[in-house]
Amino acid sequence: MFKKTYVAPFQPSAAPSSGDILYWKKLSSPILLKEVSSIDYIDISPAEPHFIGVTCSSRVQLYHPITRMIHKNLNRFKQAAFGAIFRKDGRLLLAGSDENAMKLFDVSSKNLLRVFKGHERAVHRCAFMPTDNHIVSYSDDKTLIQWDLTTEEMLHKYIGHTDYVRCGTTVDANPNTIVSGSYDHTVKVWDKREKTEALSVDHGAPVESVLVSPSGSLLFTAGATEIRVWDCLAGGRLLSKISQHHKTITCLRFGTNSKRLISASLDRHVKIYDMTNFEVIQTLTYASPILSLGISPNDNVLAVGMSDGILAISKREETPEEDREEREALVQTRRKKAKTFSDFAVTDYGIKEKSTEAEPVYDAYLRKFRYSRALDTVLSDNYLYKDPAATVALFQELIRRDGLKKALAGRTGKSVNKVLRFLIRHLRRPRFMRVLLHVSHVFIDLLAEKAGEDQRVDQLLLQLCDEVNKEILYMTELMEVQGSLEMIISNSTEFSTGPAIMSRSTVPAVKLPPSQRASEAVVVSV
Repeated sequence: MFKKTYVAPFQPSAAPSSGDILYWKKLSSPILLKEVSSIDYIDISPAEPHFIGVTCSSRVQLYHPITRMIHKNLNRFKQAAFGAIFRKDGRLLLAGSDENAMKLFDVSSKNLLRVFKGHERAVHRCAFMPTDNHIVSYSDDKTLIQWDLTTEEMLHKYIGHTDYVRCGTTVDANPNTIVSGSYDHTVKVWDKREKTEALSVDHGAPVESVLVSPSGSLLFTAGATEIRVWDCLAGGRLLSKISQHHKTITCLRFGTNSKRLISASLDRHVKIYDMTNFEVIQTLTYASPILSLGISPNDNVLAVGMSDGILAISKREETPEEDREEREALVQTRRKKAKTFSDFAVTDYGIKEKSTEAEPVYDAYLRKFRYSRALDTVLSDNYLYKDPAATVALFQELIRRDGLKKALAGRTGKSVNKVLRFLIRHLRRPRFMRVLLHVSHVFIDLLAEKAGEDQRVDQLLLQLCDEVNKEILYMTELMEVQGSLEMIISNSTEFSTGPAIMSRSTVPAVKLPPSQRASEAVVVSV
């Protein structure tokens, strides 16, 4: 069935609805992508553009949240990869493996920077420490190890579990704390300074996932069909048991700025809880047992990985007009309820004829797979000045259909000028930039063979180059401002010990050349 092109309204955001159901229903129907085997782990980069890291088989694939296509493929593994996780700045990615080692990658270049060897069995999970260049690995050899990221040196091996250590995390509010969860039913909190166990709680079942609240006061553990909530400040006192799933819970995540708890399970359900009372406010159902999920910091992207290798990516669709209509309807309903009862009066009822919206011309061409004609329609002056969002929406749909190159190929004269004029006018608009940069790259590649044949086209290409240079200069100035602000914030945190300030601590950006061990790693690409 043909689905008409969705044109994002790009209007000022309406006031947020108080209804959690309406909030989570704004997630679009998921795009389903097939991986080669079951998906072990999903992590979404905390930094823009929030790449989706999917660990599957012997590779880690990074998907772009806008196009939902593979952006990068990290395949420097001889055996299965596990638990790939981004650093907070999104520049580095750390993954465990069945090779009894961890590997550190540069996200931008895909270079293998470090290989951490010291475990005797597979490393299933890993984590970055929040305030220094230390990392932690969790292994099936029943231990966790703290490492120096820059030197590959093992700093300390924590011994205390009696079964596989399959999950763990660190605490932003307390950089000296490491948390580990094991199949021996226990979750242990370790003090990095004393190298000792500070707290241990018994979940009562093999522990699959752990989370710590941003303040560091609450510990969430998941195992079997139950989530347990513990008070860390009261010596590990059990606060609550949440039993909303009927099969093993495999993953926990925070959402909505840590105001919501999200769980995924083998029962094919994702459940979202209110953190104030731990009641379920929304349930999402999928086709297969769920092994992992990831959600972006702004809740705009939800990625779910399943046991049959299906990756489901949902994106939030903002519709301010619908929000306003829903609020007005709710107000009218409450007003009617407030009125006193009155007898029914006999009246004439008129049935309003339902109006049908005419299908846009470009959608008619898309339906017939006439991509070039559809693009011609939205390159007219009317769209150029009054409705550029429709043109960008069509570009995005062509990218999704893998038809952009076909639509742009074979253009000459005025047709080329129209495309270039649109790019020049709208390339620097932030809401269009990602899509139009992709279009520019494809179109310039197509024009490369004809460079110098048309003077007008050459002039427009120079104008486009000028716009790109202006944007680069503008972004450079913004980066300087950002650096100044980060320095001010960093200096201010030295005089505050509150959790709200400590949670904003940043990891210093260190330029890491590949180590000798990483350079010598021989890997068969898959």
